[in-house]
Amino acid sequence: MTTDNQDELLVVVDALDRVVGEASRRVIHRDKLLHRAVHVLVFNGNGMLLLQQRSATKDTYPLHWECVGGHVAPGEDYEQTARREVLEELGVESGPLQFLTKHGPSEATGHEFIAVYKTIISDPVRPKAEEVLCVEPVEMSAVRAMVATFARPFSPAFTETLRAIEPLGI
Repeated sequence: MTTDNQDELLVVVDALDRVVGEASRRVIHRDKLLHRAVHVLVFNGNGMLLLQQRSATKDTYPLHWECVGGHVAPGEDYEQTARREVLEELGVESGPLQFLTKHGPSEATGHEFIAVYKTIISDPVRPKAEEVLCVEPVEMSAVRAMVATFARPFSPAFTETLRAIEPLGI
């Protein structure tokens, strides 16, 4: 049983990422509609990525590892969603957000356009149990090594984000 609200309305977009309507999370995922999401690479003051393990009750990729992320709701833009997701998942306000890149929809991303941001936080995290099982600070080089060696199960969308930011040297 998932704790994700299947009736939650999300933005539906066309192939150029233009809003064309709204649909429930259930319909978007079932019908593989194009939609928007964010990934936020949250770093602590020591430069470590706060890698998080998804709750067992998530509707997609339960118990997989990734960064903060979530869907864009009607009336929100990517940056607003990024701020909301950091607060919802980690229980802290994000620091200033730095836009890194946006990558397009594919089977691996769950048909999402994903805007990727970076932020640094100094406050201790208080993960929301329905969203996040645990949070672990990890060096980016170690994250890449874990992905390359399949040391942990990572969500496919997160591995796509790692590929998208690689040219940026992050």
